[in-house]
Amino acid sequence: MKSLFYRILILTSILAGTSSCAKWLDVLPKTSVEQEDLFSRETGFKDALTGFYLLMGTETLYAQDLSYHYIEMLAGRYDQAPNMVNWSSIYAYDGTYQTTVNSIYSKMYNIIANVNNFLHFIDAKREVITTPDYYETMKGEALGLRAFLHFDLLRLFGPIYSENPTGRAIPYRTSFDNHATPILPANEVLDHCIADLLEAEELLDGHDSEIFNFDDTADPFTEMRQMRMNLWAVRAMLARAYCYKGDAESKKLALQYATQVIESGKFSLTPSEGIAQTPLRPTEQIFALYIYDYYQIVDPIFKNSSNSTILSVDESDVTMWYEYRSGGSSEDRLDYFKLVVNDQASDKANKQLLKRYDMSVYPNSRDNYDGYNSQPLIRLSEMYYIAAECEPDPDTAASYLDEVIYTRSGRPNYTLTTGFDQTDSRQIFNMTTGKTVRVNELMKEYVKDFYGEGQLFFFYKRHNFHTFSNCPAPNDDMSTHYQMPLPNDEYTFGNNN
Repeated sequence: MKSLFYRILILTSILAGTSSCAKWLDVLPKTSVEQEDLFSRETGFKDALTGFYLLMGTETLYAQDLSYHYIEMLAGRYDQAPNMVNWSSIYAYDGTYQTTVNSIYSKMYNIIANVNNFLHFIDAKREVITTPDYYETMKGEALGLRAFLHFDLLRLFGPIYSENPTGRAIPYRTSFDNHATPILPANEVLDHCIADLLEAEELLDGHDSEIFNFDDTADPFTEMRQMRMNLWAVRAMLARAYCYKGDAESKKLALQYATQVIESGKFSLTPSEGIAQTPLRPTEQIFALYIYDYYQIVDPIFKNSSNSTILSVDESDVTMWYEYRSGGSSEDRLDYFKLVVNDQASDKANKQLLKRYDMSVYPNSRDNYDGYNSQPLIRLSEMYYIAAECEPDPDTAASYLDEVIYTRSGRPNYTLTTGFDQTDSRQIFNMTTGKTVRVNELMKEYVKDFYGEGQLFFFYKRHNFHTFSNCPAPNDDMSTHYQMPLPNDEYTFGNNN
């Protein structure tokens, strides 16, 4: 792990110490001299590309608000949070949490603006990129990142796609300028995402190194590819995007891409004993961020928390979600995700998630990647869930879910297939959802497997759950809370229509 640490530390120093690069990343008015200087050499492109990942790994985005913090609060993951008196206020996107919402929006478009500038210059200055495969790899990464960021913006600020695919959503920025960009309907945004991903796939295929561990014999820029938008992350994103689209033909494509990732042999599901050692499940990480000294961000919340920082959940919710039975748990993830009693909670029945955030549990070995200081953004288990959602045959679909469940807990043939695509009459987490058996079985897995990763809220929204377990606004129809409003000063980037 030290090798990765030093390389990222060096790159961080370059970004902080090179005035042209630092200014460029601030998205301030640029001079042609600054940009020409940055992109006059191959290393400038490498440094700029690394800068995108550093910006994504900030507390406003994936190092906090879009992973274990605000986005998980929206999904009812916690019962106690800093200064939280009225939990329904969490959905006050233009009130109490306006600053949070606006910051997510502006920071994402900040990165997108820089990606677009990068994409302009990588073609305009292609002659300076002389290392074989670098041009294709770097351009493919940048296109994949542009799609990734727009897709998450769509999931936050767009309508419930299954209900209103042509509803007003967000701009899709493809150039670095101040020209007004129209706010597009959701289906057009999604089509742009898919187009970028398909182009990225074509560029990366045959040029990406596909090295997913430390390799001292390799070019350092080409190892540990799960820390960058690699070929398989692009294919996983295509599975995610086509599943989101949801029509019959798109589901076929989602299934195709999901199974392609599953069968690639590049990643593997982590069994329960492996989770005990490395709860971040490094062999499952298709795309993750390395966040330097991540413990400085997460320790005050999950390890050394106080009443001003705590995020905790009532023990009764935890035992329900993980199907705790008298005499012991039937779900190993309850134990290995380290949901532990926290002394700062208002009572001893509250538990706190240490799934990934106690860095002291990691061996921090140089020989094999162990997930230390990483934040997963796409994991292999999601590909199994997408396959289960998009596979038309119930038994085959259930087998994808059962593969994950069996690996986690050793329980085979677990998923109910009776009436798989009919409305489920069962009580799931003490409520009747009105969804099909298939969707409810998937929901249970998203609840269990993605705790602290920011994916559950998007699942609820995609399937338009009118309420859900531990919903912060239990008396409201959640369909009114799923779409964040565009900021009033959204026009920062010229999107003033």
